[in-house]
Amino acid sequence: MKNKFIYLSLFILLLSGCAATHPVTKLDNQVIDKDTRWQGNIFIRGLVTVKKGALLEIEPGTRIFFEPLDNDGDGIGDGELLIEGSLYAVGTEQQPILLTSGAKNPRPRDWKFLYLDFAQDVEIAHLISEYAYSGVQIHFCRAKVTASEFRYNVDGVRFSTVNIDLTLNNIHHNQHGIRYEERQGSGWVHHNRISENQVGIFAVTKSDDRTLFEKNNIENNREYQIKLGIEQKENLSFPRNWWGELTDQQLAEQIFDRHFDPNLGQVTTPLRLKEPVQLSL
Repeated sequence: MKNKFIYLSLFILLLSGCAATHPVTKLDNQVIDKDTRWQGNIFIRGLVTVKKGALLEIEPGTRIFFEPLDNDGDGIGDGELLIEGSLYAVGTEQQPILLTSGAKNPRPRDWKFLYLDFAQDVEIAHLISEYAYSGVQIHFCRAKVTASEFRYNVDGVRFSTVNIDLTLNNIHHNQHGIRYEERQGSGWVHHNRISENQVGIFAVTKSDDRTLFEKNNIENNREYQIKLGIEQKENLSFPRNWWGELTDQQLAEQIFDRHFDPNLGQVTTPLRLKEPVQLSL
């Protein structure tokens, strides 16, 4: 009997210790207007907005769950983290930051996105974003996204009108790995794995080759490696990438451009790499 009491006491102490190291925060349509730090488990219902002048810092190992709420009935969850101020979300390889669905059986579209809109300062590293409409959307700002994973979303990474550095990310099993519109923005997309999406890279419109995609492993995307949207009339180039074991002819058949629709621009893939890129700098 004494031993049973000792084991029960140790079990309770262990649970208490876990609870202490994993605090729980619940947020419901909240505005953050001062510097805030998140750690532990964060549960979001609806929209959480970080206003200009405020910094949200997310600690390594933090897990953020978005309730799959759909009040407007559009088939996309209402959960959203909107950054108008600054975001420092830097996990570690051992303790990544997780953004995910709070559903028992999660699926893409359970929540909207991590949305960076005119954000003031953004750094993201070792973050996993899954089961969203967009794993991350970045608009009208400068951002660096490094060593992160975007999976099981409609759009893994989506951006427009930005200055972006997208490096060392694993972007897989989304409908679109990367979906973008330049609209006079620019970027450097390099040393990423873009694989096993329906479409690897989707250039929707208003791009004129200002974003450099180089030294990426772009392979095994199920429908197209690259697809141009119906208003993408400018030519685009994707130099110095690894396209798997595809021959030139096979690769051309997996790029949706002028060869499929004469109203579109043409995609070129000069200086094809002969072996996969080592995904390190």
